[in-house]
Amino acid sequence: MSDWSLAIDFGTCFTTAAVRVEQSGPESGGATGGATGGAMGGAAAVEIENSRYLPSLVCLGDDGRLLTGRAAVQLAAQRPERAEHHPKRALLRQSAVLLDDREVETVDLAAAVLARVAAEARARFGGTDPARRVLTHPADWSPADLDRLVEAAGRAGLDAPDLLPEPVAAARFHAANTPAGDLGPIAVYDLGGGTVDTAVLRREGDGFRAVAVAGDPDFGGRDLDQALFELLRERALDLDPVPWQRLQADRTPVGAHQRSQLSREVTLAKESLSSTGTVYLAVPGYPEPFVVQGGEYRAAVTPALTASVGLLERTVARAGLTPAELGAVVLCGAASRTPPVADLVAARLGRIPEPTADPKAAVALGALTDPPAPVLPAGAAAGEAGSAVGGGRWAVAHYPAEVDPWFDHD
Repeated sequence: MSDWSLAIDFGTCFTTAAVRVEQSGPESGGATGGATGGAMGGAAAVEIENSRYLPSLVCLGDDGRLLTGRAAVQLAAQRPERAEHHPKRALLRQSAVLLDDREVETVDLAAAVLARVAAEARARFGGTDPARRVLTHPADWSPADLDRLVEAAGRAGLDAPDLLPEPVAAARFHAANTPAGDLGPIAVYDLGGGTVDTAVLRREGDGFRAVAVAGDPDFGGRDLDQALFELLRERALDLDPVPWQRLQADRTPVGAHQRSQLSREVTLAKESLSSTGTVYLAVPGYPEPFVVQGGEYRAAVTPALTASVGLLERTVARAGLTPAELGAVVLCGAASRTPPVADLVAARLGRIPEPTADPKAAVALGALTDPPAPVLPAGAAAGEAGSAVGGGRWAVAHYPAEVDPWFDHD
């Protein structure tokens, strides 16, 4: 069987992966059958449980095993004290977490997610191991953070992985899907489930190098969910506070399940507002669903999104550039589809951002995309394409404690 490569984008809320067959020829014809949507030699996203997006949530099972995917999501709805919703954050923040009455190393939480992805990918290639393993990571992670990620990979059976900054992977994906010849720097705005990261990259002989990076570890797609949740909460309390307070106070398994279900419905409604103007949300205890208009939601999230786009603007300035000098502005991360994002980027930078068909999978796919060949401007000497302005790594910011949206109000 042909050699194949695996890339994993371990995310705060969701994890994505891609595979690529590294050899072509008649003998490798069966190797691509399990890779979804890719031709021989091209990167293809991996589907797990019929989705490209595996929840990063990990839950402690009754038998002591760490569960992932649907099994973890289902059990977490019933036994929230056994769940770690954001193992990527936990990996940076602490060495262990308490799941129910058991202390679990955060490296093992990350390893459980990585091992699930690796097992699904191996199954598509007859159980063989990947010849190359790539893990993406935020550009501003410290060496100690990267060491923990590598340790988790080792425990997941993915020894000696290559490490690639997420914005570099996003830039590779963009370069492979746009016309050749663009020499301009690329700005990347990555709005994921739990964080927003920005970067400016320049082309070099071996691909791209980040010359300025910045991120906000306290803002991401979950905050957009929270904004919609608050609209719903205010509407419910105005109509009749008793059912909402009863739902909030119910500590039984039924109450936990109802709150978890409503949180999932809020997330789905937020995603629907990217393409529709109205959503309906049913809340236990209320006879009729609540209606939320797209304009209300946009008004609620615009201030925070404006601040995040301002971070991108400052990152461009830190790179010593003006927006006009950029070759492209690339949006990635699932939450970048939120309607105000593209409009705000265009307004603040004067540049229309480049559309991406699947902004969440772009990083994993880009990690297995060959770097663009160096292109020198007319009259340039060899080696000049790699020159960069600005530079220097920004110190990594660690994450504060999580806040449960159901219990942060009196």
